[in-house]
Amino acid sequence: MEVKSKFRKLFWARAGIGCLAFIVTLYVCLNSISQYSELRKNPVFIVSAVFLLLFLCAAWDFFKIFKLIVTDQGIEKVVLISGRKQCIPFTSITSLKKQKITMQGKAGQITNGYTISILELENNKTLVISPDIFENYNDIMVVIKSKLLLFQGNDPDSFS
Repeated sequence: MEVKSKFRKLFWARAGIGCLAFIVTLYVCLNSISQYSELRKNPVFIVSAVFLLLFLCAAWDFFKIFKLIVTDQGIEKVVLISGRKQCIPFTSITSLKKQKITMQGKAGQITNGYTISILELENNKTLVISPDIFENYNDIMVVIKSKLLLFQGNDPDSFS
């Protein structure tokens, strides 16, 4: 049985809005260069340049986006931008942990949050699987847990 990850529509909407905001900011930045003789006295250019740097920092995470294919033997991680594949056999997964992500404000929690799964691997690396990105997160995790139990023969409660 093979389970392929599906991205949430909201994930693609956020990515599209981020790309659009980057392009608009880049346009404003480049357009404002011709308006002033000295760039350091150009407030539009300075603000736009700061936003461009922030967008570039956020884009760094965009290059790490991956899709998952859970097979009978392991997990195949495919980076979207580069197409690079990494095969993770179930025998190399040492533990599965969950972590709750919540939004906090000054008055307390804003939302109930959501739970991400962190797979710890033999080579001291981790693989984070989030329902914020994958539409079929529950299906992926059910298959991974069942395969971990099959391959590692651990107590079912250790992978909850």
